[in-house]
Amino acid sequence: MDKISFRKKQIDLVSEFMKSDKAQKEINDLYMQLFDDLDFKNAPSIGITLSMNDEIPTFPIINQCWEMGKDVYIPKTFADYSMTFVKYTKDTELTESSFGVREPKNFDNNIMDPPDLLLVPGLAYSKTNNRLGFGAGYFDRYLAKYPTKTISLASSRQYYTDTPWPVYVLDKPIDKILVSTGDNDANNQ
Repeated sequence: MDKISFRKKQIDLVSEFMKSDKAQKEINDLYMQLFDDLDFKNAPSIGITLSMNDEIPTFPIINQCWEMGKDVYIPKTFADYSMTFVKYTKDTELTESSFGVREPKNFDNNIMDPPDLLLVPGLAYSKTNNRLGFGAGYFDRYLAKYPTKTISLASSRQYYTDTPWPVYVLDKPIDKILVSTGDNDANNQ
């Protein structure tokens, strides 16, 4: 199946799952796995997106980072499909991008490229650490320019034993994927 068709199918699958009772249980499991992860614990700075609908909520992660004394950085994207990470605090003024993502309004200072650890969002992940993103290629371009440690969080509906979408040379694998296995019937194997 081509990426565009698979992405559309995956968006529908994840959207439906996020409305289910199982979703919150899996999300809590993923938070606990992340907060126990040594790479997460040891990273002084974390790059993370501000979650949107049907994504694993990132605000509990951001709050945990602040409680642990970590610096939090969020992406600012540009028309050429590049991005930079800008320090995020409770006082950061946000604006909405053309994709509907909340980003820092001011980005001239407090930049860190790359943060020590990036929590990379996506629609689907595979056992071989492949990631299907949302289609614009921001993270793949960023990781090609700024290699750093990466972790992704995958619900049972986002994780595949095999990689059912095409993987291209420019697609960057994730270092570590934390998976909530959910119920046995939930795995996309």
